[in-house]
Amino acid sequence: MPETAQEVFNLHRMQKHEPVLRGVHGTYLFDIDKVGCWFIAVDDGAIHVEETKRDADCTISCDESDFVDIVEGRRQLITSHMQGRVKIHGDMALAQKFHGLVSAKIEEKRPGKRQGSKKHEVKHESQASQRARR
Repeated sequence: MPETAQEVFNLHRMQKHEPVLRGVHGTYLFDIDKVGCWFIAVDDGAIHVEETKRDADCTISCDESDFVDIVEGRRQLITSHMQGRVKIHGDMALAQKFHGLVSAKIEEKRPGKRQGSKKHEVKHESQASQRARR
C-alpha cells in the first residue's frame, strides 16, 4: 500500500497500459500540495506518466493525505471535491473516469473478487483531443 503520492506515481510510472481506460483520450495534471506535480497522458488505455507541471485537460489539486486516501479508496474523489478538499479544473468527465479507475482498482484488491467479471467501459475523449483530431 503506497503511503505517499511519490510512491503512487512510482508504481504507475512503469505501467504502460490500463485496460479500464480503454476509450479514454486526454491528459491529467495531479498537483499535490507541497509535494509536486505529475502529468499523465491517456490514449485509449495507454498511459504515460511524467513528474512535471504542464497544461492538461483535467487538473486535480489536493494535499497528499487526501490524494493517497482517494487512491486507496478511503475517500471518494467527487465527494472530496464537493467538500472542498479537492479542486478539479477542466474536463469533469475525465475526473469521473479517474474516479472509476480508482473504484475498479479497489474492487480488484477485494478478497473473493470473481475472475472474469468486467465493468462496463465508458468511452471519453477530451474536448482538446477532439479539436486536435479535426
